[in-house]
Parts: sequence; structure tokens; C-alpha cells
Amino acid sequence: MKGKLLIESGGVLHKPALKESETKGKWTASIWKLDQKNLNGRIYSTELAKRICAENKVTVAYDGHEVNWATGEEYGISKAVCSNPRIEGEELRVDIKFVDKDYEALLTSLAEEGVAIGVSSVGYGETDDYGRIKEDTYELVRYLDFVTMPAGEVYAKMGEKAGERHPGQSEESMDESGADEALAERRFKVAQAFADLLIRR
Repeated sequence: MKGKLLIESGGVLHKPALKESETKGKWTASIWKLDQKNLNGRIYSTELAKRICAENKVTVAYDGHEVNWATGEEYGISKAVCSNPRIEGEELRVDIKFVDKDYEALLTSLAEEGVAIGVSSVGYGETDDYGRIKEDTYELVRYLDFVTMPAGEVYAKMGEKAGERHPGQSEESMDESGADEALAERRFKVAQAFADLLIRR
């Protein structure tokens, strides 16, 4: 039996700088910060990430989480294919190959203008009392969808080096009260968006 649907906004999309001789670059994304509580109050463990790497699935990626509910499409709305999961530092990362070249060009243009691009994973699973995902319950649906409100509040411009901070971004971890406030705000926005969706439908 499937657990609760876990939609995780919390990742960064990267496009490495290209050499003059290269015409195509490999896109990657950080999808989980391992063993850290995100703004949805969930913790993805290194052990779970190791299992995901061993399964080595290939998934599609959508533009947002709700698009298939609205259109009823599955493959037709795919923007990219994600594969090659691996642990780098304290993050789970995947490679991205865009199948919708117009969408890739759109994201590139947005990023070049300074718009932050976020990603969010989707899977089924259960959490314990501390918010930790129970490894034996988790079932991956998609490594990521492209979103504007990642729960980890980690954004990057395409072409930006991994780990580089944005101006004004604090290096200090958010304290517990700040995390609680951010989590409450995130939950309110998600509930509001869901209510708006139900009204539209």
C-alpha cells in the first residue's frame, strides 16, 4: 500500500559553464539536502539516498506538480528526463536531459535574466515523529519537477557554480523558531494554492 504523497520542493538546477569547443552542457540538480530538515519538516536520510542510487531509476520531469491533474496528460507534458542519481557531498543529485528544447530555452533565458530556478521531488512514503522519511516506505515517483517555491529555499542561476551564495544570503543555519515560521508560511501557501486549484476545477 502506498504511503502519503510527499512533494518536496527543495533543490537547485545547475548548468555548468561551457568551453568554447562544446555545444551542449550537462544539466544537473540537487534534489535533497541529506539528513537536514527542510521547510516541509521532512528529513531525507543518507541511507534512503543510497537506496535510491542503487535502484538507479529514470524518471520524467514536469513544469510544476499540478499540471498532470489539470490536463490529464502523462508523457505529453514531460519537459525532461532525469537519471544517474548519486550522492555528492551531503546532497542527492541527478542529471537532467531536456526533451522539450523550447522549455530548456525558456529556463535558460529566465536564468540569464536572474530568475531563480527551483526543483522539487515527488514520491510516496511515511515519516516518523521527527519528520524523518522511513526508508522502507519511500517510493520514488519523479526525481524532480520544476517549481518556483522550493521548500529548501535554495536557488541557483543556471551556469552558477554549486555552493556559491547569492548576495544577501546568510551562511548561518536558520534557527528553530525561524524554521517553524518558514514552515508555517510554506504550509499556508501550499494550502492556499490547493484551494485555488479546487475552485478552478
